[in-house]
Amino acid sequence: MQEAEYSLNWKKLADLPDAEGWAGMFAGVSNGALIVCGGANFPEKPLWEGGPKRWTDRIFVMEKGGIGWQDATPLPKPLGYGATASLPQGMMLIGGSNAGGALADCYLLSYENGDVSCKVLAPLPTTLTGHAAVVMGGKVYVTGGSIAPGEQDAESRMWIYDPATDTWTEGEALPARGRFLHQMAVIGHTIYVLGGIGIVPGENGKMVREMLTEAWSYSATGGWRRLSHLPHFCGAAPTPAPVIGGNIYLLGGDDATVKGFTPANHPGFHNQSLCYSPARDAWEDAGTIAAARAVLPCAEWNGLAVIVNGEQRPGKRSNEVWAAKMH
Repeated sequence: MQEAEYSLNWKKLADLPDAEGWAGMFAGVSNGALIVCGGANFPEKPLWEGGPKRWTDRIFVMEKGGIGWQDATPLPKPLGYGATASLPQGMMLIGGSNAGGALADCYLLSYENGDVSCKVLAPLPTTLTGHAAVVMGGKVYVTGGSIAPGEQDAESRMWIYDPATDTWTEGEALPARGRFLHQMAVIGHTIYVLGGIGIVPGENGKMVREMLTEAWSYSATGGWRRLSHLPHFCGAAPTPAPVIGGNIYLLGGDDATVKGFTPANHPGFHNQSLCYSPARDAWEDAGTIAAARAVLPCAEWNGLAVIVNGEQRPGKRSNEVWAAKMH
C-alpha cells in the first residue's frame, strides 16, 4: 500500500474540563462555535472493576478564536452514541442511546448570546445507536446503526432528513450487510459508507461481530456503487470522516488487530490512518495520527478536522481534543 501524498499536520486544542473524558460524544458547529456534548464514561470505577457506565447531558462550547471551553445549558437528557449533522440552522443530534436504551430523539442545538438553545426535531422513524450521518444537498443522510444496544442487530437502511419540512423519509437501503460503528463522508453529490462492524450468528446461536472492509458510494442519480475494499478493517474511527485535498481520511479507530486482551490490560488502539482517493478508487497509508482513539466524532471547524475524546482502549476514555489542518 502506497503512502498518501498529503500528510496531516496536527495541533492539540484545550482538553475538555473533565478528568475522565467521554466516548460516543456529539460534535458540530453553530454560528461559528464548536459544540461538543453527550457521551458516556465510567466515572466511579473502571469497567474491568465493575464500574457502571454513565451517560452525560453536558454541553461544552469553544467560540471561534477561543482557546478554552465553556459550559452551556445541558441537553434535555443524557445521551450518546448517536450521529451529528452541522446545518446552517445549527448542530443536529440524531438518535443514540442512554441508560434506558436506544433513542429516536433528534435535537437542533444553536449557539447564540453565549449559550446553547435546544429545539426538539422530528424523531427518527426508528431507534438507532452506533449509526453515522452526513449532509448532502442540504439534507441529512443517516446509514447503519442498531435499533437496540447490545450488538444484536445491524441496520442497512438509509434515512433522509429534510430540514425545510422537519420530516424523515426512507432512502435506498445499502445493498449489503447492515453495519454499525462505520464511517461516512461526503464529496459533492456523493456520500461514502466505509468499513464498520456487522453481526452474524456464532456458536450456540449467539450473535458475533463481523469486521467489514467494504466501501460503498451513493448518489441520487447513480444509486449505490461498490468501491475498492479497505486494505484492513476500520471501525469506530472519527466520523463524518474529513475530506482533505479531495481525499477521505479515516483517522485511527479500531483495526481489529489487538486481540486476546481484557480491558484491564488492553494496549490501546492503533494510531494509523487511511486515505481514500475517489478519483482513483484506491486506498493509501496516511501515516500516524496524534492520538489513537475509537468511538468518537469529527467536526470541521475553522479549517480544522477536530476529533473529540473517545476510547483509548475499551472502558478507558480520554479528555483530549486534537485537530488536523484541512488546508
